[in-house]
Amino acid sequence: MESGDEYATESDNESDTDRISELPGNILQKILSLVKIRAVVRMRRLSRKWRKQCESLQFIHLDYRDFQHWKYEKFARFVNNLLLIRRKVDLHTFQLHWDPHAPLNCNDVRMWIGYALKHNVKVLDVKLVLYDKTDLPPGIFTCRSLQELNLQWGEAPYRDYEHRQLVLPDIIKLPSLKRLTLRDVEVHELPLNSFIARSPGLVDLHLINSAMHIDRIASKALKRLTLDGFLHGCNGFTVSAPHLISFECTGCSLDDISWRDQPSLESARIDTRGCTFDSESKFTGVLAHAKKLALFGSDIKVMLEKELPTCSVFESLTTLEIGNWYLIEDLSVVLHFLQLSPRLEKLNLMHRSHHKGADTDGMSIDGVAFWCPFLENVIIQCSKDDDGIDKLVNVLVVNGISADKISITFYEDIKNKEHVERIHADEERLKELVIFEKMAKKN
Repeated sequence: MESGDEYATESDNESDTDRISELPGNILQKILSLVKIRAVVRMRRLSRKWRKQCESLQFIHLDYRDFQHWKYEKFARFVNNLLLIRRKVDLHTFQLHWDPHAPLNCNDVRMWIGYALKHNVKVLDVKLVLYDKTDLPPGIFTCRSLQELNLQWGEAPYRDYEHRQLVLPDIIKLPSLKRLTLRDVEVHELPLNSFIARSPGLVDLHLINSAMHIDRIASKALKRLTLDGFLHGCNGFTVSAPHLISFECTGCSLDDISWRDQPSLESARIDTRGCTFDSESKFTGVLAHAKKLALFGSDIKVMLEKELPTCSVFESLTTLEIGNWYLIEDLSVVLHFLQLSPRLEKLNLMHRSHHKGADTDGMSIDGVAFWCPFLENVIIQCSKDDDGIDKLVNVLVVNGISADKISITFYEDIKNKEHVERIHADEERLKELVIFEKMAKKN
């Protein structure tokens, strides 16, 4: 039996005007943007004003978790009906998140995205597990209204395509674009430079699991740059963005990153995979004025050992996350960093276990002391079977940090907590969906 909300668009019932419906239209649209799309369709029955608002919907959020009991054909029919009854008004947001085992029909996806582009969409957010990325919707990279573009598409459902990653087209013109997120994409220098040059307002660039074939990322407007994972490794690149205030990079060697037109970062998160640091450039120069830093990796430790003795004070730093190496033997690097961080308020130490049989008495901290009068919270993250954590605590206490400000968190507990919270969130969402579907059948 079909659920009623799929055909609720055909109803023309009236109801008395309520106080909420007297709110201005833009406020009502904001309210509707927070409501599940299936409920929005049914709200069309409430009154003529609600019908008009629902048919002028500016925020379309399609999340597979709200349709998990439906077959794909029924979901596609629902979306088609939704777009069919919608009035000819501009669209602010079109969001499509699909993560079940069965892939979406590429022709349907092209049609739905094409509808959004035709109606001057400002935010296009599409996350798909399986999609043929050689079959891009036309106009997606030449839409003048787009301000935020988020394309996170997984591998194609078949393996005989020429490109398994998204390849940027030769013609790119997005004059209104401010934020760009791409996953599983081949990034070449010419298309990337075209993106930046023809999107003068682009301030936020986020590349996830990308195959980068570039030597330089250059932009005078860019403020936030995130490089989250690299396919096929990284051959090194130079960042030339003098107004950059936030930089995040995961999955490459620290030696692969170099700077030109050095920015003054306010925050940075760098999680590297290298073991050495041979660069002659002053890497800490871009970090000197940061308020928040998260620095992880063995080559980070090598870089700090090399540069901290001649480094200036981190006057603005209030939050520091550091580690992912064997801190028991190499705590001196952290202590030297704390010596240069007089305004630090929060400290997170991430300890990584060493191989069995290694010496645990090699930590040399003689004569190293620090003074952080504003430090209120210290978290040490480690595994339950790690030895010597008490040494870290004793060093911090000796330098004036009260023991009640220091807490130890185990990676195993963090993982279990995240797992439990994820299961609880899924169960709560499923309960809400079951309740909604029961009410839909009654009405």
